[in-house]
Amino acid sequence: MNATSVAVQSETLPAATFDEVTVHGIVRGQSQTISIDGDGSVRETNLELTVLEANSSGARVQATVTEKATGDPITTGRVEVGNQSTTVNASGMAVLELENRPSVVVDGQYIPTEWWRANQLYSAAEDRAKIPPKYPGFQKIVQLILVTLLWFLPVALAVYGFDYLSGGTFLGLTDQQ
Repeated sequence: MNATSVAVQSETLPAATFDEVTVHGIVRGQSQTISIDGDGSVRETNLELTVLEANSSGARVQATVTEKATGDPITTGRVEVGNQSTTVNASGMAVLELENRPSVVVDGQYIPTEWWRANQLYSAAEDRAKIPPKYPGFQKIVQLILVTLLWFLPVALAVYGFDYLSGGTFLGLTDQQ
């Protein structure tokens, strides 16, 4: 069979430093020199995680994957958050339902489509989102203060009344002669 493309990756040499590559051993005893074009460069990506809602039983997380240079949505690949994984939709987003609520932060990563299946190559990306703390509302705080006052006000009045009846010797609020 004829191969229509070859992928070459180098950690040390930038793609601009060479124009062609000689490939040995795809077919035994044969070699082929292939010119390199610029279309195979890997584009950088951004992953943005947002916690939509979180409760004691789980969390709902939205992931948005965009191209770093242009901000365009990336429509291929998948997103992993915790033990959940899903593909990215046509608008570059994915929503994941986490069954167990993470304690404070949610870590996720974008995993691009394999190079041999993709027309455009993208890099992997990671992000971390904090779960917003759930503070009680203003009404709950006021109720807590009122209930606390209603419980301790009679106790405080009884102690003060006993001190008043004992002439101030119980709490020592008056000077002793």
